[in-house]
Amino acid sequence: MKQFFKVISIIFMPLLIPTYGMLLLVNMDVFSNSSFASKLTAVLGTFLFSGVLPFIPIFMLVKKNEISDYHISKQEERTFPYIFTFLAYVFLSVFLYRILRMPLFITAISAGSALAVLVVLFINLRWKISAHLTAMGGLLGAIFCVTFKFGSNAFIVYIIAFLAAALVALARIELKAHTKAQTIAGFILGFCCALFPGLFF
Repeated sequence: MKQFFKVISIIFMPLLIPTYGMLLLVNMDVFSNSSFASKLTAVLGTFLFSGVLPFIPIFMLVKKNEISDYHISKQEERTFPYIFTFLAYVFLSVFLYRILRMPLFITAISAGSALAVLVVLFINLRWKISAHLTAMGGLLGAIFCVTFKFGSNAFIVYIIAFLAAALVALARIELKAHTKAQTIAGFILGFCCALFPGLFF
């Protein structure tokens, strides 16, 4: 069972969640008239800025034995990777708005995710809040916001996303990476930081 929870933690690594979100977004009916090339650019660009770029310093630090693993399990090792991730998310927001010309509220969701990373960075100086659940909360908040703005009915997507978040929380708790409080706090933080900026714009 422990191996299963490790696989869940890898599949739902925080750096992959924005790409999953973009895959969901470009497959919505409102983007049905968009070309395949534009959809591919959106997905690959999101993966580059929110996945690849933040992973590079983590990879280098693991190779230098300056951090213990790719999940950055030790609280004291998280500051520099989080700073770099925050900057990468800022670049993602600029990419979505200036290059892809995405609606402002989608850019606001991305900027809210960058804010969530920054808040996690400062909280982490005192308390090991869950980055996995911050990302999952952000995904669910983004889904709520996008479907509300477009007037879409995505009840099944809500249920699947919520169950996935619950599974990730269980995995992080069972692996003793976080407490229940740390996972709940992370989820609420990510959800609010993605939902409210998007609704405001």
